[in-house]
Amino acid sequence: MKKVLSLILVLVLAFALVACGGSQEEPVEPVEQGSNTQEPETKKLSMCFICEALGDNSFNDASDNSLKEYAEKYDVEYFCTQVGAGGDIITATREAAQNGYSIVTTMYNAEVIAMLEKEAADYPDTLFYLFTATSDVDAGDNVVGGFFRSCEAAYMGGLVAGSMSETNVAAFIGGQESVNLYDWMVGYVQGVERGGSSPVYSWINGENPWSDPAKAKELAKSLKNNYNADMFWGCAGQSGDGVFQAVIELREAEPDKMFWALGVDSDQHAIFEANGKDDIAEVILTSCMKNPMGPVGGFIETLQAGGKVQSGLITCGIKDGACKIAENDYYKANATAEAQKLVNDARDEVMSGAIEIMGSYGLSIDELNKFLEEHTLNYQAANM
Repeated sequence: MKKVLSLILVLVLAFALVACGGSQEEPVEPVEQGSNTQEPETKKLSMCFICEALGDNSFNDASDNSLKEYAEKYDVEYFCTQVGAGGDIITATREAAQNGYSIVTTMYNAEVIAMLEKEAADYPDTLFYLFTATSDVDAGDNVVGGFFRSCEAAYMGGLVAGSMSETNVAAFIGGQESVNLYDWMVGYVQGVERGGSSPVYSWINGENPWSDPAKAKELAKSLKNNYNADMFWGCAGQSGDGVFQAVIELREAEPDKMFWALGVDSDQHAIFEANGKDDIAEVILTSCMKNPMGPVGGFIETLQAGGKVQSGLITCGIKDGACKIAENDYYKANATAEAQKLVNDARDEVMSGAIEIMGSYGLSIDELNKFLEEHTLNYQAANM
């Protein structure tokens, strides 16, 4: 009988050890119902930015830097996925959601929207933010599209270019014809005209419009030779470096004249200066900028507070601090008093609602062509 009791005791002890799983954790003291002595654990937020490639000194770099600042400010984990030129953004977006990122952000396009319409509900804990949205976004309760009034930032740059041109001709060199790029251009054209000059323009297009500085340089020089342009704005990603090089060479060839370039998306004067490329920085008078990641700070605050971000389309512009030009010390020292006053006055007018800058969104092709024909020296029919 004693042997049986001993065996039972051994089995009971063994079962207890298995049930405990060998855990080394200290026992947790029970918390009384309604007690405030212990806060519930909250999961640390994380963000993933999906882009083609960093290193453009423009849009992608500006977005990456902005998200890094938010990550540090709000103690959020951050990762950037680069898919390469023409890479598979859809797969990268899906994989980021599968990996549990709280916020996944990438460029708006029809293919990504179509995928999210089918799959966003599968990832209820992920907020998808698509910047530079071009239309209403209704892809799910966790999908937000950011529409930016790029035309407002471009208008300010156009005021500077138009008022400071000594030849009264300011040029625009765009990457690839699209509603988004025309939005920049239409705003710029209006600003140039208000500044007292006439606009001319060219498109890089081709197989690699965003990474073809040689073509951009060629186009800039062509607009100088054919129309006597002396102010140049390259709105074409990394191709814009060719516009800067053209301005450098024009200054060297005609030192008695003043040629200027404008940057785009980032404060490109500051970027090139910080990278020790003073020869480029010196020709960039200011930059037309939008901050596509501007709303992300609000998203983070809402999520950290346990709230829900409103889905759908949000619109951002000068009034929201999302569109502007770089008014750094170099701009203040080199832009004329007239140019700076025009910018300040126009900003006040937009803020007060006294004026509304026209963009390309909502215009039909016929309306866009009519505008270009009436307001540019070298009208070319839009081909979108």
